[in-house]
Amino acid sequence: MATILVTDDDTACRETILKTLERDGHVLEGACDVDSAIQAVRRKHFDLIVCDLRMPRKTGLDLLIELQALGSDIPVVIVSAFADAQTEQAATKLGAVALLRKPFRRQQLLTYATAHCTRRSEISKR
Repeated sequence: MATILVTDDDTACRETILKTLERDGHVLEGACDVDSAIQAVRRKHFDLIVCDLRMPRKTGLDLLIELQALGSDIPVVIVSAFADAQTEQAATKLGAVALLRKPFRRQQLLTYATAHCTRRSEISKR
């Protein structure tokens, strides 16, 4: 079981992702924008962040930049309906572990969550 932060300005999308991960037994928190996500990261430990790319004011790429500034090593999966190869490359350079294109299958999300949370858990035990 992992603690996951889901950041998406679209309430329906955020709730869908939260419900999908909840069914898999994860502890979850939602944030509606990058500033709320950063506040959550400052007060709580997360094993993974799932973040939308396009949001008002600040994007998922901005979140990656702010996490780097904090010295955070939380894996981030970016989700987007609008990602192209250039955006995927930028996200990867900024530290995203994956980019998941919307609409995605439930199993795709669960696979990413399990893989990255397991890897993080193994690293923290060392």
